[in-house]
Amino acid sequence: MDDNGQDPGHLSRRERTRQQHREEILSAATGLFARHGYDGTSMQMIADQAEISVGKLYLHFEGKEDIYREIAEYHAGKMRAMANEASDPSMPPIERIRMRNRAVTRYLDENADFVRFYVSEMEGMGKCARCEDDSDHKTHFSEISDLFREAIERGDIPDEDPDILTAMIHGAGHGLIASVVERGTMQFVEIADCIDRLILKPLEDRKLEEKRKEGGG
Repeated sequence: MDDNGQDPGHLSRRERTRQQHREEILSAATGLFARHGYDGTSMQMIADQAEISVGKLYLHFEGKEDIYREIAEYHAGKMRAMANEASDPSMPPIERIRMRNRAVTRYLDENADFVRFYVSEMEGMGKCARCEDDSDHKTHFSEISDLFREAIERGDIPDEDPDILTAMIHGAGHGLIASVVERGTMQFVEIADCIDRLILKPLEDRKLEEKRKEGGG
């Protein structure tokens, strides 16, 4: 299946060619947005980078915002798919959160152009907020919150508000991503280790200490 849910083997030659052109356009646009920002990138620049005419570019996309939105949705879908794939239901819930975080940060390392582009637009918030799929964000938030809730019910971590814990993970993640882009002092994959070390592991340790005190040991 491709990223639109279609089986490439069942696409006609014309449809496969069109899909390939769209992917080339999105790749060209991502690099330009990363280097020049949204406002500093024109449709002519995207066409030149993709080695097609502006007229042909408009056959694939309505405009720059349409391209922007598809890039954001494509990467969001990829990251969520990788996170879900890494989250083995047989694992304890906290370990599933760890594996989700590691999968996402590995993807960020492999797609640095997209991350720089995304973070630069996050600073302005306007275009990023307009293109973000709010339902997808809410689903991801709910999935992490449910894992925290399960961990609490299992007695793996203290009884804290799962939504607050999820907000802490999201806030720390966004802040660390921006810091990596700005300072370049570590790789994105190290973000997962920071969240584990500063948020997840202390929760587990607190619960172990509570159990120790309850047992009088």
